[in-house]
Amino acid sequence: MRAERLILAAILITAPSRELQSQAGLAELRVRVQSAPGVAAGGALLALIDASDQVVAEGLSSENGSRTLVAPAGIYRVRVRRIGFQPFFSAPVSIPGSGELAIVVESTRVVLSTVLVTAKSRCRKIDAETEILSVLWDEITKALRASQLTKADVAAVGRAWIYRKEVDAGGRVIASDTTIIHLKDRKPFGAPSPSRLAQDGYVSGDQFKGWEYSAPDEAVLLSQEFQATHCFRAQRSAKRPAHIALAFEPLPGREISDIAGSIWLDEATSELRDITFQYANAGLLSKFEAGGATRFRRMKSGAWLVDRWHLRAPRLIQRVGHPIVATGYYENGGGFSDDAVAAGK
Repeated sequence: MRAERLILAAILITAPSRELQSQAGLAELRVRVQSAPGVAAGGALLALIDASDQVVAEGLSSENGSRTLVAPAGIYRVRVRRIGFQPFFSAPVSIPGSGELAIVVESTRVVLSTVLVTAKSRCRKIDAETEILSVLWDEITKALRASQLTKADVAAVGRAWIYRKEVDAGGRVIASDTTIIHLKDRKPFGAPSPSRLAQDGYVSGDQFKGWEYSAPDEAVLLSQEFQATHCFRAQRSAKRPAHIALAFEPLPGREISDIAGSIWLDEATSELRDITFQYANAGLLSKFEAGGATRFRRMKSGAWLVDRWHLRAPRLIQRVGHPIVATGYYENGGGFSDDAVAAGK
C-alpha cells in the first residue's frame, strides 16, 4: 500500500521591502487590536476592506495584538474577525498614515448553543440565505484562515513528526516508522490543489497496485471547489454533547471518489476542534470505512495549527473462493508536538 503524499514544499512569502513598496505605490498601516482596554487580541484576522467591500490585505495579529498591513495608498476600513465574535469594522482610515492605529474591538458573541439542527441541507454553496449553516461556516473559516496565515507559530513549535504503521486485526502493530522534521516556517503537510481533487478525486489505485489517498487541508476546505461538490447540514451527536458540527457529503449522483464527514466546533467557545471524514465513492476503501481525522490546537499567540492528523485504510486479503476481508489496517499520520518522540501514539 502506498502512503498518501502529504509532505509538500511550502513557499516562503515575505513582505516587500520599503523601497519596493514605494516603487509599487504601496503603503503600510500598523494596527494594534485589543479586546478591552489594555487586553491584547492575539490571533485575530485583520483585513483592509476597500470601498467595494473587497479584502485588499489580510494578516493575523501577533500575541501582543499588532500587525502591519501593506496595500496601495487609499482609504479603507479595518475588519477584525475573532473566533466566537461577530466581525468588527473600524471607521474609515487613510494610508499611508502617521503612527499606529489602535482599535478596541467591540462586537457581540456568537452563540452556537441556540443553533437549530434540522434535516435540511444546502448543496454547492453556503451563504447568508442559510443562516444556520453560515453561522457555523463563519466560525470554521476563521480558524482555517488563521491556520493558513500562521508562520511564526510553525517556527515556534520547532519540529513535527510523521509516521506510518501497519496493524493486524487484533490491533497489534506489525510495522512502523517515524520521521522527525525540524521546522522553520513551513508546515510538514499539504494536499493536492482543490481543483485537482474536485476533478480527479481523493483516491486513486486499487487493492492490487495499492492506493494513493488524500486528505483535505485548509486550502481545500476553504475553496469554492469544495463547496461546489458537497452538501452541508448542521449536526449534533449524543457522543459529543459539548460540540456542534457542520456535516458534509458529496453531491447526490457524484461518482468520483470523495470524502464525507464533520467539522466539529466547541459549542461554548466556537473554537474549531477537529475534522473527521470517511472516503466516499471509493470502492473497497468506502466499504471498509477508510478515512481520517485532523485535530487543531490553539497556540499561545491565539493562532491555530493542525495539531495532529491521521489517515487509515484497510489491509485486504482475498483467498480463493472467499470474499475480500480486512486483516488490519494501514495508518499514516503526524502533526506538531512538543515531544516528537511521542510519534504514532
